[in-house]
Amino acid sequence: MAHLGGVRDEAGTRSYFDMNMAHWEQHGFGLWMLRDGRGGGMIGRAVLRHLDVDGVDEVETGYGFLPEFWGRGLAPEVARACVGIGLERVELSSVVAVTLPTNVASRRVMEKAGLRYEREISHQGISHLLFRVGQDRPTS
Repeated sequence: MAHLGGVRDEAGTRSYFDMNMAHWEQHGFGLWMLRDGRGGGMIGRAVLRHLDVDGVDEVETGYGFLPEFWGRGLAPEVARACVGIGLERVELSSVVAVTLPTNVASRRVMEKAGLRYEREISHQGISHLLFRVGQDRPTS
């Protein structure tokens, strides 16, 4: 959560939950909770959701794991699965991902999942790097 604004309080958690449930209702995809296949406990999350990027509606992928599951190759696997769902099942022309410029590990995951650096953007008032896989977004 350090790269996602920190731990949410109860009201923030409820708002986040409601937002994600509404996204599922509207689009048929969204946030997944990831569980350990051996014990069933939650190990992280993955997401495929709409994101406003400089006034353009994009669909982003994202992922996050509990620290004890870092370094196991799970993030690239999950990111590739989300990209596949977006491009093949949802039939999107492209999928994006954003990260802070300092988050080198996330950038490596994005590249392993087939996303390529496109440009720097402002996301929530902070400089981020935008990565994309699929067709380039047509200009209006």
